[in-house]
Amino acid sequence: MTDSLLPGSVNDERARIFEELARRIGAIAPGIVSVYDIDNVESSALIHLADQFNVLGLRGWNLASTEAERRALVKEAIALHKKAGTPFAVLRVMALVGYPGATMEENPPLRYDGSWSYDGSEQYIGKRLDGFIVVLDPVQSEVSTALIELIVGLINEWKNARTKLLDLRIGDISLFSNLLQYDGSWSYDGSQEYDGIKNI
Repeated sequence: MTDSLLPGSVNDERARIFEELARRIGAIAPGIVSVYDIDNVESSALIHLADQFNVLGLRGWNLASTEAERRALVKEAIALHKKAGTPFAVLRVMALVGYPGATMEENPPLRYDGSWSYDGSEQYIGKRLDGFIVVLDPVQSEVSTALIELIVGLINEWKNARTKLLDLRIGDISLFSNLLQYDGSWSYDGSQEYDGIKNI
């Protein structure tokens, strides 16, 4: 140990141990201890930070395809969790993972598209008060069957519990009605081609 800088009044064994510990911590490279410097932390640590900040899986990690998107997601995780359940959180997390320009239409007007049931379970007041529609930017948004499932999962993770995603669109095209689904939404009237695969 080098010469102590402690004054004589506190230069006892406990103070010297503390001084040595402070010297050792000061010698550690800053990059090793600054794991929360998201812009500069090793890329291998990002997945662990995403786990710690609860943005793994469908909460964003599965859709973040680049390191920059993953860093941005981890960096904004705390702010996102503060706004969870709001349209802001849904649209912001979508922008972070590669879907900027998405918009949300809350309480959309009722449409005569077969989605409304006249069985008394819902009250007809001109709007769907329990749901929303997300519209992706047709220029900037890449879609495929697998990506649509991930996007829907992401939206469901960040939306509030009382509302449901009624439709996912890209521009004016409904991605829900263009997917082959065995949920009663597929019509066998010749308007859709049944070829056994999901159609975008």
